[in-house]
Amino acid sequence: MSNSYYKGETIFSAGGVLVDEKKKLIYLIYKERSGEWLFPKGRMEDGETVEESVEREIFEETGYKNEVKKLLSVQIRPDVVDSTKSKVIFWFYSVLTDENKTEGTQENNENFSGKWMTKEEALSLLKWDEDKKLIEKID
Repeated sequence: MSNSYYKGETIFSAGGVLVDEKKKLIYLIYKERSGEWLFPKGRMEDGETVEESVEREIFEETGYKNEVKKLLSVQIRPDVVDSTKSKVIFWFYSVLTDENKTEGTQENNENFSGKWMTKEEALSLLKWDEDKKLIEKID
């Protein structure tokens, strides 16, 4: 049995685990409203590939330029805003390409802070098992 997910009926989202391979660090964002540490992600825009969406979302939410390297996971779950819709999230491993952070990249309704940390620190701060498993999938 297979499931089909159609645009308009399904929310497509993309996010990534941003890694500084030189320093062996992972970047997490901190969502002030919920008090949660998370990976950057967001809705895909029309005309974007999944990889373009990931790179844009990571840049917008962290201020760091990055490059997608490989797919880690595809998660399907009910949308938290509209429970009548499914949300499909593509999670990628993405590497830092420029250590210089660009300020002012977040959208008006976003207020994320963030920081670089070790895998162990990230595992201790992440709330969701699905997020922890993403870290376990990277080298």
